[in-house]
Amino acid sequence: RIQQVIEQAGRPLLEQAVLFDVYKGKQIPPGKKSLAFRLSYSAGDRTLTDAEIAEAHQKIVRRLEQELQASLR
Repeated sequence: RIQQVIEQAGRPLLEQAVLFDVYKGKQIPPGKKSLAFRLSYSAGDRTLTDAEIAEAHQKIVRRLEQELQASLR
């Protein structure tokens, strides 16, 4: 479900979202886990600006917070 939310919220600039790490340890509260995703952004017709990427990234974070009560570490 997390992958789906990331992909949907990142449209149209998100090209790929890859889960590359899952961590459960003493720094993480019981019943929680830390997931790390590699996000790739692209626009076929131009080079993206830092502001465009930041906006797309924030949109993804907001959706994860709202729909899944996730938090950015």
